[in-house]
Amino acid sequence: MKGFLKFLGTVAAIFTAILGAITVYDRFANRNAIKTEYLDCSDSLPDTEDDDK
Repeated sequence: MKGFLKFLGTVAAIFTAILGAITVYDRFANRNAIKTEYLDCSDSLPDTEDDDK
């Protein structure tokens, strides 16, 4: 039982280290990303009312 708990602790530590590394990489990779609502493009679409043709 002690060996199994040691194994689970090791797996959890490795998973946490990988998750932390991915988080740090993502933080530095998206440092210059736009932080506002840049996907809101509903105002820039043209109004087309002849879709029934």
